[in-house]
Amino acid sequence: MQAKWKYGLATLFTGYYAISYYAFKRMTRGKRKTPEMLLAPYTTEDQSFYHDVPFEHVSLQSRDGYRLYGRVYRNGEAKKWIVFVHGYTASHSFMAPHLAMFHRLGYNLLAVDLRSHGESEGVYASYGYHEKHDIVDWVDWLRTHETVDEVGLHGVSMGAATILQAGPLTDVDFLIAECPFDDMRQLMHHQLNNLHRLPGDLLLPGINYFLWSRAGFLMHQVSPKRSLAETSAPVLFVHGTRDDFVPTWMSVEMNALNRQNEIALIHDAEHTNCILKDRDAYEAAVTNFLARRRESGQQSDQVTHARP
Repeated sequence: MQAKWKYGLATLFTGYYAISYYAFKRMTRGKRKTPEMLLAPYTTEDQSFYHDVPFEHVSLQSRDGYRLYGRVYRNGEAKKWIVFVHGYTASHSFMAPHLAMFHRLGYNLLAVDLRSHGESEGVYASYGYHEKHDIVDWVDWLRTHETVDEVGLHGVSMGAATILQAGPLTDVDFLIAECPFDDMRQLMHHQLNNLHRLPGDLLLPGINYFLWSRAGFLMHQVSPKRSLAETSAPVLFVHGTRDDFVPTWMSVEMNALNRQNEIALIHDAEHTNCILKDRDAYEAAVTNFLARRRESGQQSDQVTHARP
């Protein structure tokens, strides 16, 4: 009887270990998509922008020794810049429609590959824990190598969560966060329970063990919502109303934390396809947000100049 109990416990432990490790690998080392896969849903114009508009290859070394890759698209004599950050398993090519839109709006563009994605080195995705420092370093790289009057951050999904975590650590003028999650533990609990019908409360400790032992962080250390409370730059949230992968309410609640922030909900859009679902609404939200930010900045300057 005792041997059966030991065998049963060993089987349970082995099963728990295997499931937790499998989930950890899916979360951090999921199969990366090729540029061809990422560009396939886009218009001919967006694909043409990505392939045909002149660009420069750039790189920097992360603080822990990885070579990180980026592409620079210049826009005449413009001194305005935006750093673009893609989501999990994607690469900079995923941002082609966003790049084309902001190029029309007069910005220079820096589209980066996050560590362990695209042409950047690295092993694990950490949902912004390590990547936030890489984005801070990219902003510093821009300010060192280019003439910069204004710089913003634009991220999608994990990229959006990353720029929100980078916000308190760097000096930028604005952030645009498309379908970000608010807290990693809450996100994984939602996905396990609601999307995969698995017991999140039971599995999260095992997953957390592998995140700590292999990737060097714990879920509670990844909280865009907590970082947002320390961010002074205005944020535009963009989220699809039919996003069940990263629930829409996460952006709604984060937006409510600060009156200077704004939110655009794209009707019927699912996860990461807001710009494809309604390009006009997306561009209008961005254009209006940037215009109001400039007006606010001008009024602040006028008040400052009026002081005796």
